[in-house]
Amino acid sequence: MIAELDSSHHAHLFGLINCSQFAQPKPIHFIVDTGSSNTTLLSDDVTRLALDCSRLQLSPIPCLTARGTINPYLLPSVELTLATFQGWFNRTFSLTTFVLRSISCMPPTHPQLLTQQRIMQSCSLLGMDMLSLFRKWRFTDRTLVLDT
Repeated sequence: MIAELDSSHHAHLFGLINCSQFAQPKPIHFIVDTGSSNTTLLSDDVTRLALDCSRLQLSPIPCLTARGTINPYLLPSVELTLATFQGWFNRTFSLTTFVLRSISCMPPTHPQLLTQQRIMQSCSLLGMDMLSLFRKWRFTDRTLVLDT
């Protein structure tokens, strides 16, 4: 899997997310976060994706955030489809789907606060539950390469 590095050296991944609340997969933008134990949808993405948190159970384990402790919702049976490259020499591009038992969802942003600019800038966190699937990490000039 290859993540693009921005000028601040944050690694970005783009893909699709699917769960029981969607009829079709929806686009998602992740930032690789080695400090996050779990892959987490942040508040703006929860609202943008129109997730109904009233149908989700609260996590028994709180998240420590910059704004304090929050009990996230748990979104079960999530499929993340991300761009991957396969092969040593003749690398081929493909999409690989990863199935996670659940991911965390922060409480949604109030819909009236979600501007077009916030929608364009929204991202979520790809945590160690996903990152631990990759045994080798390499940094190049503008990319982070995660190998299985």
